[in-house]
Amino acid sequence: MAIGTTVAIGHFNKLRIKNCIMKTTTNLTMVAKGCAFALIVGVVLQFAACSKNKDINPSDEDILTKKIEDIIPQQYVDSLTKLGFTINKGTTPPNIDGSYLFKPFTIKNSNIPNDSYTPGYVLMDGVVKFYEQSTSDFSIKMLGKNFIGAADTSVVTAISGSGNKFTVYGKVKAYRNGGYNFYAFLMSGEKDGSNIKNGIGGIINIDDSHSGPFTIGEGQGRVAFDGDYTSEPTDFNSKTTAIIERNTMSSKPSQLK
Repeated sequence: MAIGTTVAIGHFNKLRIKNCIMKTTTNLTMVAKGCAFALIVGVVLQFAACSKNKDINPSDEDILTKKIEDIIPQQYVDSLTKLGFTINKGTTPPNIDGSYLFKPFTIKNSNIPNDSYTPGYVLMDGVVKFYEQSTSDFSIKMLGKNFIGAADTSVVTAISGSGNKFTVYGKVKAYRNGGYNFYAFLMSGEKDGSNIKNGIGGIINIDDSHSGPFTIGEGQGRVAFDGDYTSEPTDFNSKTTAIIERNTMSSKPSQLK
């Protein structure tokens, strides 16, 4: 009888131990799951906080990238670089305020089928004016003559670069033959004293949804450069057609397009 009682008690104790182990394992599993959940929540919250902080305090690179993307989609930047246009990246461009003469303004390349403006073709002299350049949001104002049209105005403009090298990105609404197109107008070069060295310009149609007849199609463009590689200061108002500034980007018809 005593032996039988001892066996029963031993079995009972084993069950208690087993139950205890199972409860402990279950508790540990719950703790582990809880820790994992807490870790995931923590990571998500940290990511959200970082994203929010990035929105509130964007870096210079973020500000500039967003501004450029609002002007010209990357695919069209790539199209211009394939034509030989130079992009100068960076958030520390030189100050380029002033007016400059591009002469002889010479075609470098084009992706327009059967284009009559072949490499080496000399266009009318181009004149560009840069002003109100900002170092805080990388904005700059740009007026042009004989680039996209006889008179070009861009109010959606950005500038990148570093050292003495720069690239200006502008967006122009050009009217022609009863319709209008949006063009990206880019200028690159190197500030050399009061001059611009190795100046180069690129235009490309980025929206032809309201185009009139006999205009280049979306994605088509040209690249031209200053043939003597030095663009000197000039009096903007004394050159060719007077600019009429509007509340929207505008252009009068002319050559590069």
